[in-house]
Amino acid sequence: MKIDRSKLKKYLPEPPADCKLFIDKLKSCDRKELHDLLKPITIWHIGKCELYHWIDALDLFDAILEEACIKSGTWMLNCDKPENAELKILVLDILHFTALLIEHSYSRHLYNSIEYLIMLLQSSDVHIVLGVLSLLYVFSKRSNFITRLQLDKKQALIGRLIFLAETWGGRENGFDLARCCSVRNPADFPEHATNLHFAYTVPSESSTINGPTMQTPKQIEIPNVHLAGPNAAAVMEIVLAQHTLPEDKQIKLFTHLRLAYAFPSFDQRLLCIQARLQALSILVYSAAIQEANNVLYDGLIEELVEVLNVRDSTLTDIKASALKTLTSIIHLERTTKHPPRLQEIIEATQANSYHGFLPALVRQCIDKLTDDSNERFPQSLSTALFSFLYHLASYETGGDALVNCGIMQSLIKVVNYYDESQDFIMFVTRAVRVIDLITTLDMTSFQTNNGLQAFINRLE
Repeated sequence: MKIDRSKLKKYLPEPPADCKLFIDKLKSCDRKELHDLLKPITIWHIGKCELYHWIDALDLFDAILEEACIKSGTWMLNCDKPENAELKILVLDILHFTALLIEHSYSRHLYNSIEYLIMLLQSSDVHIVLGVLSLLYVFSKRSNFITRLQLDKKQALIGRLIFLAETWGGRENGFDLARCCSVRNPADFPEHATNLHFAYTVPSESSTINGPTMQTPKQIEIPNVHLAGPNAAAVMEIVLAQHTLPEDKQIKLFTHLRLAYAFPSFDQRLLCIQARLQALSILVYSAAIQEANNVLYDGLIEELVEVLNVRDSTLTDIKASALKTLTSIIHLERTTKHPPRLQEIIEATQANSYHGFLPALVRQCIDKLTDDSNERFPQSLSTALFSFLYHLASYETGGDALVNCGIMQSLIKVVNYYDESQDFIMFVTRAVRVIDLITTLDMTSFQTNNGLQAFINRLE
């Protein structure tokens, strides 16, 4: 839905020059030019400003998202039709750009395309789902946008996120996260991994008018879902032609169906894992985890740490998502509605031991960041790791663990390394923030490693 301009202030200051120049360029684009303009933007290069400066651009994006969400048949979205590949690519460009814009702007409450984001979560294409989740992740972490949504929209969104974040069966059924992202052959999983089994009930025709409504059990069985149609939405169309289900059951059914459809493809399965972890993080940051106890089950934290232990250089995005999910779970420490998980995270990551997994990973990361002869540590994983350290150190128990494992020496090493690139300066800033937190608990290691002199040298 387009933004209601009547609610804006009457006198709005002009946007910064670089911001205005880009917006004017964006407004004059046709669709091909819009793709060419948005596609290369992976890092924000425009100044931070008010979101109301971007209203014309957001309304343009809204119209394209609306077109993408038009249904063809009972389920298929316009962007999922094979002939609309260019529309799908443009939707992905818009989602990625909007996530960057929201992260680097104020007045986020003005954003008004949430109903299309909710619709796009039922896309067949997991890339689209991930694009939506990346945008929602920024909203959930940086603002109270999701918690302030209208009740119907909030319930629709949270319901879809819960279905995405639910366990796939866990270790006892052979579907733990590490196994799902390391075993490539689908034949090595239980055979029902690619089958759809969905049970539901309908009111019985024999129910009496005044008596209790009797429920008749029904079930949907589709073997080898990936062979039943050109995409998951096409299979869903077939199912809905044969079964009448209420909307909430349809969403749950399709989430299961899309996963079964994607599971045989290793690349698609990895995207589904990433989507599951992202959805879980959003639920935690949106204070909706109390509504979804079944997604934060016993053993999940160990599964996330096992993912970090998998030796496969192609799993960078998955490992970064696992760290982000652990970071979000740390914040359950702030609420009394859920048992805190911080101590469990410390034990699973062995954060309080010098030779533990997490301290060893941090040393490996920093050694590669501060040595040009080394192969570079993936930036997305480095960023997620430093963010995890900061949030862990924000709590006394976590800070004590970092003091005990002797991480100060590695953090000072980041400050002492002179690299003028913007990326590395970001890591210096993050290292200093962690140092600041743990020196409130223990100054000895800071002094032993000449921390003060390192700071002075860096400032000079």
